[in-house]
Amino acid sequence: MADIAKLIETLPEVSQSRLVASGYGVWVAWKGDLHNAIPNTFQEYGALCITRQGDQALWFCNSDEVFRAVARLQVWTRVNPTPVFCQLVPLTFLVGYDLEYTVSLSVELDRQTINVPDEFEMVVHPKLKEKVNGVQGLSTENIGGIDGLANVEWLKITADQGLDYESTRKWYFIVKPLGKMSDKESILGWRDFSGEIIELLQRLGLKYISDVKEGALFFPLDNFRLLRTLCTELLGLIKATKEDDTKRYWPIVMAAVLQGPYHFTADLPKKVGLDWNRMTPDFPYVRFMDGFLLSEWFRMNEARYGTEQISLESWCTISLKEGGEDIGYGSMQVALPNILVAVEGTECFYCGLKNHSPRDCPSKGIAKPQPQIWRQLAKTDIQDFSSGFDEIDAGVDVENFSVSISQLMNAKNDLKSIMARAVFEINASSQLRTLRFVWRSRGKDWADGFKQLAPEEGEFVWDAIQAVEDGELEKAEYLIKEAQSASPRNYQPHSLWGFWYMEKGDFNQALFHWQEAERLSYTSLQQGCMAYLQGRLLEVEGNLKDAINLYKHANSQSPTWLEPSYRQAVCMVKMGFTGQAMDLFFDLIGRDPNIFNRILVDPELDRGRVQLMNALWEQWTQAEESVESVRIKVNDLSTDITKRFNQEHEYSETANEELERLKLLGKTNNFVAYQLLLRGTDKFEAALDIEVKREIKRVNSNLEYLSERVRQIQKEAAWFPFPKLLLEFNKEFNACVDKINWISTQHLNEAENFRKSLKFVEQIEDHIDSLQRRLVTLRIIRDSTLFVLMLGRNFIWLELIGLGLLLVGIPSLIYFTRDIQGNYFVDLFNDESKRWEISKGIIIILSILCVAFAAVKSAVTFDKKKRELFDKMDEEYRQRSRKRY
Repeated sequence: MADIAKLIETLPEVSQSRLVASGYGVWVAWKGDLHNAIPNTFQEYGALCITRQGDQALWFCNSDEVFRAVARLQVWTRVNPTPVFCQLVPLTFLVGYDLEYTVSLSVELDRQTINVPDEFEMVVHPKLKEKVNGVQGLSTENIGGIDGLANVEWLKITADQGLDYESTRKWYFIVKPLGKMSDKESILGWRDFSGEIIELLQRLGLKYISDVKEGALFFPLDNFRLLRTLCTELLGLIKATKEDDTKRYWPIVMAAVLQGPYHFTADLPKKVGLDWNRMTPDFPYVRFMDGFLLSEWFRMNEARYGTEQISLESWCTISLKEGGEDIGYGSMQVALPNILVAVEGTECFYCGLKNHSPRDCPSKGIAKPQPQIWRQLAKTDIQDFSSGFDEIDAGVDVENFSVSISQLMNAKNDLKSIMARAVFEINASSQLRTLRFVWRSRGKDWADGFKQLAPEEGEFVWDAIQAVEDGELEKAEYLIKEAQSASPRNYQPHSLWGFWYMEKGDFNQALFHWQEAERLSYTSLQQGCMAYLQGRLLEVEGNLKDAINLYKHANSQSPTWLEPSYRQAVCMVKMGFTGQAMDLFFDLIGRDPNIFNRILVDPELDRGRVQLMNALWEQWTQAEESVESVRIKVNDLSTDITKRFNQEHEYSETANEELERLKLLGKTNNFVAYQLLLRGTDKFEAALDIEVKREIKRVNSNLEYLSERVRQIQKEAAWFPFPKLLLEFNKEFNACVDKINWISTQHLNEAENFRKSLKFVEQIEDHIDSLQRRLVTLRIIRDSTLFVLMLGRNFIWLELIGLGLLLVGIPSLIYFTRDIQGNYFVDLFNDESKRWEISKGIIIILSILCVAFAAVKSAVTFDKKKRELFDKMDEEYRQRSRKRY
């Protein structure tokens, strides 16, 4: 038993529908294997298989062709009996923003079950009776209710077997080369490549018409299978020609147009109503319904990434599913607001939009260039770009565009304000606010030219530029004339005349005055700006080839200025040469990642948007892959910093702040943020490496100094005469030496060793300071002991000498003065009873004098003797060390 609810359950859920279309659903249930004739017939008649599971499937068709299809199957099954049940019901087709699709059935139809009959049976919902009867050869009969199906009066189709019910779904396929067929380059390029296409058509047996004047080829396609084969072969030919250096490729635009009311005549390309000059090259254009039917073999791309309500009759492009160059396998999805891209008209010189004149451009209300807007955009997730543009569509009044968009831009920095300001910042270089800065600049190079600005000098010109911004062209005309009279050789009036004539619509006079302004300019910055304005004027006018040459000239005047190179690429896209523009875009992205976001939000790139979004997707995926590993690396670096440095280290705080910034960049899904993360991580790693090397060098330098201090302490302590009192001193000294030896033998590049070495250096310094303090006491004791020893030695020698002299002198004195009478001192010495007392007194006096002299001599010679003694001991130590090793 077939159950339609099981089919519905397999469909994806579309939370927000981009497309809603009414049509017809065909529920098919069968026994055994389904004959290929049934799905092939539905496909040929334009029915899309929504889902297929087991022994049942559901098709959707948006046209009455489905009735011809079931009639043809009914006739076929009379000859080829097949156990198949078919049910035709009203069905609603829903498409999401990622082009996923589902269907919606009425409540009475989404819970049906049926036992498949033994022969082909088909029932039709009564609401479709008039539609069926409107097809020639078909009629209906009432068969009443059926068990398991919805409780309605079901109908049966009766088909006239005399008719073949052939499908009317046929196409004209049109191929047009880019460029003007009057240009030699276009003629040669198209002549070579068109030969390849004609050879393909002849191989497929297709008859074609060639329009010599326009260079177009067009031919009929009678069935869906042929359309699919041609698209496959043609896209394969384009891919192969691009990859083959021996063949010459030329960009083309292509479209498959339903034949309908059109006739196969030479003027067919002009009647189909397509704007060939705005179509994306190298991708066939088909209707959305055809795109969904081809999506089994091809990838669908919206022809315009707008937010307008599309239908199954809207245009889309198709590309091969397999990877390769710009035929691609993925695409960035950024939906530009309908209000910016849907309007047809002349481009505004100031901003490139087509929904207002230059005189009413909202950019005039912006006071000065705002490069910071790109930094704000870099902080926004790319997934939110489309939401911001949706808010612009919802919040801007189409009838009063300039005022409402200006109010939106002047609001706070919410998403829609940032997106709107980014759109108007793209062409800031061609706007009056930039001209003000050019007038005040005194620099020669564009990159640094606005860092030093002079005050507003000159008569009348500043009032004149304000009048142009305010739209007061008559007042501006008078002021410009006055300024020109006051300073005939000044470039400023001529530069303003260019804007004045441009707003008047006289492009020839505007171009003349900008040429004069370039001639009168005296810095390369001013000359580059004037050349750029000329190129912009030709671009808006549609003279894209000459505009590119002028942009190249502006670039030669200001090589560091990226804007002329960007405009060259934009002109290539407008011409249809998107593939050639990609190389230039990629080079600009490498120089400034903000160009990536700029391409995403630039409405002027609408023609090549499919190819650009595919190409940017490749860059995006590469960046995502790189960032995934870099995020891990940043976390590892954060761990490494924690392992290497303690929180008190001066580098730790700076490093952690930078790592937090990098982590925040890694959380932002934006190409610019990714590039900043990649570059910032490399820069941080280099800075960390330098800091580690510097610290290691400092540690090694400190280690040498500390080792020398330890050796000095050891030398000083070695003279201490009481080693048993040095237990605490030796313990601290040995700890210090152990740490020095550990640092000397480790690989300090390792994080743990690095941090431990920094900690040990601090501890060694503390130990040495402590030892130095202890050494003061030891030194006092040592020097005191040495001084006492020297004093004792000197005293003993003096005492011995003194006693020796007394031993000789006193007896001699007594002997030689024995005959002398009447002398008091002689009598004292000769008096035997007092001789001993006198001798003791002399010895005491001698001892005191010896002590005094010994102290004086020791004090005078102490430093010299100490130095000589230490030097001698050091020399003996060195000699013993040499003998040891």
